[in-house]
Amino acid sequence: MDIDALYCGDCLTWLQTIKPEAVDLVYLDPPFFTQRVQRSKTRDTSQEYGFADTWASIEEYKAFMKRRIEECKRALKDTGSIFVHCDSSASHHLRLILDEVFGPGNFQSEIIWAYRRWSNRGLRLVGTGSGNRNVAQKD
Repeated sequence: MDIDALYCGDCLTWLQTIKPEAVDLVYLDPPFFTQRVQRSKTRDTSQEYGFADTWASIEEYKAFMKRRIEECKRALKDTGSIFVHCDSSASHHLRLILDEVFGPGNFQSEIIWAYRRWSNRGLRLVGTGSGNRNVAQKD
């Protein structure tokens, strides 16, 4: 795996190519269990990207996330940390998975932030949002 490169696809595929205990920091921005198809366009609207954040059940989602978080732990150095970004749709489920994988004593903090989204035309307010980031350390 090259440093300073962008890899597209399921993070699990790429995580499995990383040697154990080789990573200092993981920032995971997974699907949020919104039960929607997510779409976004480039600023010039020439390309559209998207993914289906739809699941048969919360159990399917949790199993998907647990496998990836376990692989993140394997790749993290003993002194490493993981930041997991989510929203209120599933952050509580992810916190429990982090406690199960890393141990509840390794939970460091929850970062809650609020933001405003601005349109490109006249900077009119389009909407607001918030997000959660759960932080845990390996050991």
